[in-house]
Amino acid sequence: MRRMIAGTSLLLILLTGVVGCSSASKDHAGMDMVNDGSLSPVIVELSIQPDPVKVKENVKIEVLVTQNNKQVTDADKVSIEIVPTAANGKHIEMPAKHVGDGKYVLETSFDQADKYSVTSHVTVGAMHTMPKKEITVTD
Repeated sequence: MRRMIAGTSLLLILLTGVVGCSSASKDHAGMDMVNDGSLSPVIVELSIQPDPVKVKENVKIEVLVTQNNKQVTDADKVSIEIVPTAANGKHIEMPAKHVGDGKYVLETSFDQADKYSVTSHVTVGAMHTMPKKEITVTD
């Protein structure tokens, strides 16, 4: 008889805990991390000027970073990776400089004619994005 009362009591305690936890408010206000921007997508626009690009000519690689339709002026990392298709070409990655209004710029030039892959690496909080463009540098 004592075992039956103890088992029933234990079952009631467990049921009360389960029912109590499941009947908690479904309102999760303040838990939506998108509201503070930390998990909303980072939008990156990569542009290269001038177009077309010539050897030894000054080139401006610009990265415009936005999140929640606002310019990001404090990105954790913005760098530009340049990879030539030539096997003996020089692979580089350099930081871009913030120049205001969510724009990050790297000015460079190319020593040889080739096709290049230009990738911007942008990290804002927990979000990372890597838009890429292909360019052809001519003599």
